[in-house]
Amino acid sequence: MRLARAHPDVVAIALDPSVDYLQDGARTALRQRMANALFVVAAIEDAPAELASRADEITINFPWGSLLRGLVRAELRVTCGIAALAKPGARIHALLSIEDRDASSGLTAAEIAANPRRSYDFAVAGLALERVDVATPGVIAASGSSWAKRLGQQRVVYALELRRLHDRTGDRD
Repeated sequence: MRLARAHPDVVAIALDPSVDYLQDGARTALRQRMANALFVVAAIEDAPAELASRADEITINFPWGSLLRGLVRAELRVTCGIAALAKPGARIHALLSIEDRDASSGLTAAEIAANPRRSYDFAVAGLALERVDVATPGVIAASGSSWAKRLGQQRVVYALELRRLHDRTGDRD
């Protein structure tokens, strides 16, 4: 919503497998007559073909479930889904947070730190892993995520930066 509101010339697309998470934004967009906000109920692994190669930029804030696992472990179903949405050269920004107490996710914070060793796995999907860093408080706040506020300042948040390659061979531009 913030992107659509700030840039009326841009079409902002929210994609989530749960209609519950999209309802509030869709209602707000209708109420405010925002014609440049689109809400799509779908998992990244099953995004509509109509969205293929449309995104100039993709932002993923505090994913959970299969999207989180797929980003942390560079799982092809997820990384190929993300790459399919992105135009060649598009940037993908993700904010991720996992702590040991999140055992139900099956992930550990050490797995995020291991992402640089997964560069090849990302490249197979058509994505270049550009960096994985601990996110600064400013980056976290700039996300505008209500989830970030609930996480508190004691949690470590990682910024994952990817770029869509021009082809799926893993070759850089």
